[in-house]
Amino acid sequence: MKTVSGAGIPDFRSPGSGLYHNLEKYKLPDPQAIFEIGFFKVNPQPFFTLAKELYPGTFKPTVCHYFVRLLYEKGLLLRHYTQNIDTLERVAGIPGEKLVEAHGTFHTSHCLKCRKLYDLEWMKGRTLYLAHSGSSTFFDFFLTVYKF
Repeated sequence: MKTVSGAGIPDFRSPGSGLYHNLEKYKLPDPQAIFEIGFFKVNPQPFFTLAKELYPGTFKPTVCHYFVRLLYEKGLLLRHYTQNIDTLERVAGIPGEKLVEAHGTFHTSHCLKCRKLYDLEWMKGRTLYLAHSGSSTFFDFFLTVYKF
């Protein structure tokens, strides 16, 4: 199912409209650098600028998201796999234990130094620099870049 672009969220690879095609303003060595932990540690600003544009609450679930929730409510959903980081499945009411967020999620974040977990509600409206550790937090979809 194609649910993200229907929610108004740009995909990553579509020529002309995809996020990778429109990252020139960040002056990146390559489009994927914005999601690479090594680049982030040197220059986190491009990532945080992009994350603010994509931050949950900006977009609404589509009919497809609610269809998956209906499957859950009817006891027909074993598991829902998504490559999307937008949390729209959770917003639509699909419980986290039914989700496999293959590319990570905005739903949780971690401090780069102490590894403390922060949830989405805590992160809303806060600076992404943590004084207690002298480090930045990163949303957990960063982990997908280097955990394999």
